[in-house]
Amino acid sequence: MKSEPMKYRKAADLHPLPNNPRTIDKAGLDRVVDSIKLNGFWEHRPMALEEQDGRLVVLDGNQRLKAVKRLKIKEVPTVLYSELSDDERNDLILRSNINNGEWDFGALQTDPAFGDVDFGFIGLDFPKEKGKKASANTATAAPFDNSDDEDGTDDNDNEPGDDDNSDDKEAFYRSMLKDVLYESDNIYEIPNLLLEMQAGKVELPLTPWGANSRLRKDVATYHFYVDDYRFEALFKDPIKLLTSGCKAVVEPNCSCHDQTPIAYGISLIYKKRWLCRYLQECGIKVYADLNVAHKFIEYNKMGIPKGYNAFFTRGLDGWLESLKSDLQVAQEISGLERPNLVVYGGGDEIKEFCRQHGLVYIHDFINSKKK
Repeated sequence: MKSEPMKYRKAADLHPLPNNPRTIDKAGLDRVVDSIKLNGFWEHRPMALEEQDGRLVVLDGNQRLKAVKRLKIKEVPTVLYSELSDDERNDLILRSNINNGEWDFGALQTDPAFGDVDFGFIGLDFPKEKGKKASANTATAAPFDNSDDEDGTDDNDNEPGDDDNSDDKEAFYRSMLKDVLYESDNIYEIPNLLLEMQAGKVELPLTPWGANSRLRKDVATYHFYVDDYRFEALFKDPIKLLTSGCKAVVEPNCSCHDQTPIAYGISLIYKKRWLCRYLQECGIKVYADLNVAHKFIEYNKMGIPKGYNAFFTRGLDGWLESLKSDLQVAQEISGLERPNLVVYGGGDEIKEFCRQHGLVYIHDFINSKKK
């Protein structure tokens, strides 16, 4: 067996292993995608390749190759092997996917070094205690309670460190979670946000929901500019968000494109505004999300009261006109020339626009992470 030094190669030149014995489900692939978004590729784990019939075939790293194609990453670290025996080839294909040894779950839960790790996010599930009663974490009263949704979140997990105080808080939050109609300023009955519970300056740490451990208690502000599946469970049961200790949130940004039917788009706006009105009732301050497709701009204004001055939007490279439109909406609602509008990501052009107009620009660390 021979091998070349690690080398970056074009992902387009790599081919999956025919009849690969290793499979992955959607949730597992989503975790791989998220991990690469956050961390890029670890060079100490390059893809193992072999040239077969003139093609570079991936022996180890086929699931990462799927994630790479989804993320449209151009180059990846690889090691090319040659003169492999059948046993050596099989060893490369199989051994990297065999987990030798066992996890010490007690150490994982008590060692401060792992205190910020979201084990579910990386796909490491803790064993359930036998005879443990199911938690009452599934709300039955919240709107749009689609119990068949596949959101990748186990709503029956009991979080460590619960005490009487947190139990009292959860009981209070659940008592507030009722099937109610909030007052509305529009014909679609999209709920009104509370003017007195608008957010102010961005308190740090600010982090995307699902990208860090949801067991952390030091996150001050959560945003939801992440894949929808990361926060769909909140519409069924927002208690984990409420007990996270955060002080403010950005409205969950449900994907809403120009191709989205208007009726469905309005329902998404209703969902996020109902949820955030409920969060306000429970003491969490809210930034109104302005990041919607052009045809939904007028609908998205509904439920945001005049004088509200707490807004977030997503900046995108090459979409300056969209940001200008969001600024106009924030100016119209707040009545201010320089509203409290926070822009998440977008690159140098967006950043310069924010400087010129007195807007807060926040670096998008996930999508700008080195690929």
